[in-house]
Amino acid sequence: MVHEHELLDGAARVLAGDHSASMVQIAAGVGTSRATLSRRYATREALLKAVAVRAIQVVDGCLAPLDLADTADGAEFDSALEDLVVALMPAAHLYGFTSRDATVLADPEFRAGVDRQDQRALAFLALGQRLGRLRADLPPYWIWYSLWGLLDAAAEGVRDGHLAPRQIGGLVLTSFLGGARPLATPPAP
Repeated sequence: MVHEHELLDGAARVLAGDHSASMVQIAAGVGTSRATLSRRYATREALLKAVAVRAIQVVDGCLAPLDLADTADGAEFDSALEDLVVALMPAAHLYGFTSRDATVLADPEFRAGVDRQDQRALAFLALGQRLGRLRADLPPYWIWYSLWGLLDAAAEGVRDGHLAPRQIGGLVLTSFLGGARPLATPPAP
């Protein structure tokens, strides 16, 4: 018996690779039958909504490192940032699918959850900028989107067999921090 979260995570992985996957393809991709999948989710739209709800729940849990006091110092911020990146890696497949699916994006409940998460992340990133731990010349939204772009690329690299799962943590963190950390000398205008 496949657990609900395993089924939804598997469905998200299938859908991240093929946004138009049918219920038959999704069922095969998660190792269950179309009948079993249909008993749990009567329609593809119901399955998509369940994956979107799962994505919000998972990312909410990943955002726990962001809960720093306003008095946090640079070391606390750096530790929380690294914890955030590591926590988000397993959620990249969920985000990769849900951030591109028109059905999911049209759902007001999903959009409200994403907006809430974005505001929480943006406040955290702004703190990093105030502490001098992130570049102040970049909009916080750009930093946030850049992180998700790297996570999505890592998930795709693993899915396509070009990157090993154990390899992506260091790659994402190094690439992200290489672009988000303050420069020793400011860039030319």
